[in-house]
Amino acid sequence: MKFEQSNIVGIRQIGFKNEMSNYGILSFFEDVSGIHSDSIGYGINDIQTKKVAWLLMDWTLKVFKRPKCGEKVLARTWAIRDDKPSYQVFRKFDLRDEKGDLFATATSKWILFSLETNKITKISTEISELYKPEENSKDVQSDIIKLKEPSSYDSVLDYKIRRADIDINQHLHNLNYLNLAYEILPENVYNNSELNNVHIMYKHQIKYGETVKCFYKFENNKHIVWMKSNDEKILHSIIELY
Repeated sequence: MKFEQSNIVGIRQIGFKNEMSNYGILSFFEDVSGIHSDSIGYGINDIQTKKVAWLLMDWTLKVFKRPKCGEKVLARTWAIRDDKPSYQVFRKFDLRDEKGDLFATATSKWILFSLETNKITKISTEISELYKPEENSKDVQSDIIKLKEPSSYDSVLDYKIRRADIDINQHLHNLNYLNLAYEILPENVYNNSELNNVHIMYKHQIKYGETVKCFYKFENNKHIVWMKSNDEKILHSIIELY
């Protein structure tokens, strides 16, 4: 079952060319998925009673055209069916105009984290069916492939996590990984049009006050950014833009 929410593109969702940014598109997708989970009792408002929280592990975004400020758009999401209880689930998205023309699509991967055991917990069939899933997980797993960090880098940037970067779970907010990746992009890349393909793989949480190292490499026609702990022992995330 598809869950949808109408939005008007505002100034916070656009870039300097008055086109909706990747961050803006993903923020609408993030919002509609959160409201969807709230509607069936497993959203942000239910964390303390259910003692579980959804954690995002992967995004892939494809943009075909970009709405401008003031345009009305429809963000839709739907869960993907799995044949048996699993430790991960998939969710798909699309963004369309009032006529139904497509702006962007995305696929995401999630895990369910138990606040009581402080560990990942298996997602039961009962929880999965509350979302009235569509399609089959085998049809979307090809959208999300495991990323690998390059063996060398072109540049590196140190960044200390601020309070403004943190989300409700006291971690670096999912979309702020993308903002951080933009900080290390070369000026000529950043100042050009937004890149229409984004893949973010999350590996390990980043907390307030930590300093992370952001590495950049242009390889195989992709702009690759990966984030590691200050001692470079922990890989936090890998992001590809192209």
